[in-house]
Amino acid sequence: MKLHHFTITFALIAITFIVISDIRMEHLNTALNSKIEFDRCIDTAIDDAVRHLLEVGENNQIVINKEKAIESFFTSLYASFGILTNRDMQKQLDLYFPVIAVTVEDGYYIYYWDEYKDSDENTYAIHRWSEKLPYFYEDENFLYRFTLDDHIILFDKNDKLEPSGIQKVYQLNYNDIGDKFPYAFDTSEHILLNHDKFHTLRKTTIASLIENSMAYYISHHNKIASNYGITYNFSLPPISHNEWLPYLDNCSIFVVFQGYPFGNEAGDVYNRFASAGAKISKDALYYIEQVDWYRIYHRSGCPEMKEDRYLFDTEPYFTVEECVNEGAYACPICNNTGINAPEYFVH
Repeated sequence: MKLHHFTITFALIAITFIVISDIRMEHLNTALNSKIEFDRCIDTAIDDAVRHLLEVGENNQIVINKEKAIESFFTSLYASFGILTNRDMQKQLDLYFPVIAVTVEDGYYIYYWDEYKDSDENTYAIHRWSEKLPYFYEDENFLYRFTLDDHIILFDKNDKLEPSGIQKVYQLNYNDIGDKFPYAFDTSEHILLNHDKFHTLRKTTIASLIENSMAYYISHHNKIASNYGITYNFSLPPISHNEWLPYLDNCSIFVVFQGYPFGNEAGDVYNRFASAGAKISKDALYYIEQVDWYRIYHRSGCPEMKEDRYLFDTEPYFTVEECVNEGAYACPICNNTGINAPEYFVH
């Protein structure tokens, strides 16, 4: 074989490799662009959802509207995917969202797929809400029911707090436990007396409970999805603490989107675990305390707000202006920019 034959052969091989590499790069770019677009759609949808999760009702009361939040989530998705008027494609897209979790102050809900049979024994896939599931934990002495803040319900199994056993259930702010029950614990390192331990246990407990519930409902989704021609094996993806912890102090939404086909190659699927917290923060709320004949407003979580204080109104206020309109002075501890009561008023 002459030299130019080797040259031609080498050139053909090189061209083949270049073409294959270009095709693979094109597939990779297509998949990457699709993922970026899907990420944007999910982020927009979940932000729309949390904007409607908390509403301000009558008398400044915060109302949870999980149904409106989910409706806003899917409406945003349908608009992003260009299927706002195509019910069949909406249903197909919905099936790639096996579960959505919604957290509220004292528990959480799971939005999941279930099967429904009509009177003619026809089977349909429908969405359902679970009952509200509590944030609970148990050790040798207490059954704990956590919330998204410092309030807690305790069931005293062994009469640690009240040796007489007269009272078993306590509903209080955990910050007050050391003052109210100074001799109930052998060490200051007990989780009910240690800020870091308490909040670590609270958050890890809430995250674990939600994770287990989501995994349970996802495992049941495979049969429903297969009835609609989806062969993907749904399962809860690994979720790091960093994906949970920022959202366990406020009402939030957690979304699993799995198995959605994208890209040009068979087997390319999009998976995403997305989280978002509600925009109304408890730290921005105010409560008005009635002190004799005058009033003081406090930020939520103010250390001056003890359990035995008398509130002018049990509902929160959302602005300083609202508090001032009620004739309230600013608490000197948590509001250093407002007008404080005369010194002889402050307790």
